[in-house]
This record gives sequence, structure tokens and C-alpha cells, in this order.
Amino acid sequence: MEKYFQVLQVYLAPIPGNVNTSSKNDVVFKVIGVSKARWSRAAPTIPYLKIYSEKYEVLDETIDVFSEINGKKVKPGISNFQFHFTLPSDLPSTFKSSIASVHYFIEIKCKASCNRKKVKIIPFVVLSYVDLNCVEDNKVPMMYEMSKVFKTSGTFSLYFKTYRGFAPKQSLPFEIDISNEKKVKISKIIVSLIQKLEYVVSTGYANDEKKICKIEHRDLTNESKEYCKIFMDVPQTAPSSINVRNPMVNISYVLRVEVIFKFHLTLYEDIPVTISTVPIQHYSY
Repeated sequence: MEKYFQVLQVYLAPIPGNVNTSSKNDVVFKVIGVSKARWSRAAPTIPYLKIYSEKYEVLDETIDVFSEINGKKVKPGISNFQFHFTLPSDLPSTFKSSIASVHYFIEIKCKASCNRKKVKIIPFVVLSYVDLNCVEDNKVPMMYEMSKVFKTSGTFSLYFKTYRGFAPKQSLPFEIDISNEKKVKISKIIVSLIQKLEYVVSTGYANDEKKICKIEHRDLTNESKEYCKIFMDVPQTAPSSINVRNPMVNISYVLRVEVIFKFHLTLYEDIPVTISTVPIQHYSY
């Protein structure tokens, strides 16, 4: 599915006095997208440091916006021009981190007869189009089991129920059902939305992660059977990279569920989820 970006008008202010745009394409309108990454790692040989770096354009399109003035004289003042363009459906989302970035901008170059050049850069944001409503599994809740065996305290089990797909600005419910036969002391339960990042260039790759948001549940009774329901308000974040071909920055997500015990090591599990740009019509439970 194609995406559309439209701006109502752009303003061109010529240099005072008549400007002769007699040469072809004296005013050029381009839509550009650039993806770049750079990081380093220790190496066993001189210079003991290997640098991974790459940069390329993911979008480069010239649009004929100023055909009515190219090759003609422009009177002093402001001229208005309407324009629109179509974006490919597989573009990566706008992104920025300490390692990589994906950014988009409109570039307008103007060359007057006196050989003066002016360049105007207008940045804009792209979000990959992801709609999960066509997949039934994304609408129904899924159940996940986490368990831990203690040498002297028996078995602890936690059943975690939620949806596997959602969009920013949606409220995500979590149902937690605990079986704690020996009443092991639990300090809190943490659910975090983690953004998993894979950076890929022609000479190598790197992995990183970023915590987008989290919620904590501390009101626990530590009884043998316990149930609670909590909610996470999903903030604005880039969608999963499921419609992007060979991205330099591959974005995915997990829900990290952590059970913090008072006297034992933490029990945790990462549950893969997908973030869309279109809100999902979930079935209630």
C-alpha cells in the first residue's frame, strides 16, 4: 500500500530585481531519504580498532514543481506553488540513535542568472505503514507461562495474558495469574516494552536495545493463588520493520516480564510483539 505526503503550498522569494531563469531546471525540487550508520569495535591487530560505516539514499526523487517559471523571468515578490508526491510503501521509518539515523527532507535549489545559489532544506517524518488488523492472531489475547523451581520452596508459576500486536496510543491490558504454592516473597512485577535494534552494513552488524516504557506492580499479597490486571499506555514509537526490505536499521519489540523475588534470583522472559501504525481492533477478554 502506498503512502502519500502532501503540502499545500511552498513560497519562492526571488532576489530583488528581475531574475532570469534562462537555463533548464534552475529551480529544482527533490525529495530525499538518507540512511547511515557508524560504529566501532576493538580489533586484535593494528590499529586495534575496526570501524563499520555505511551511508546510502533510500529515496531520491525529483519533482517538476517549478516548470512554469524555469526558463522565464520572475518578478520580485512571492510566488505560491502547490505540490504533492507519493512515497513507496517499503520505506524505513524516520529514526535516530547514537549509531544510526534515517532521515527525510525536501531540498529546493534555486540558481539565479547572477550565479547565486540558494538551497532550502525542509525535513519531514516518515512512519512505515503497518496494519495488523488483517491477521486474526493479532486481535485475540495470548497466554504465556513462566515458571521457576526452588529447592526448598516448591514451584512458582506465572501466567501472563496479553495481545501480541498493538499500536502507539493504545492501552494494553496485562492479566497475571500466579500460582505460588510455598508463598515465596515477591517484591514486584515489572513489564517493560523493549525496542530491539539490529544495525546492518555491508561489513558487519551490531545489536542494541532501548527501553521505551515500563510499568511496575507492587501490590502483591504473596498468597498461594493471586490474580491482578494492569495496563500499559503505549507511547509514540517507530513501528516494527516488517514491511521494509533489507533495512539498515531493523526495529523489533519484546515485552520483558520480570518477577523480582525478595530472596531469590529474578525470573524474566522476553515475549515478542509487533507494533503497528494503525490501531488494532482487539477482541475483549
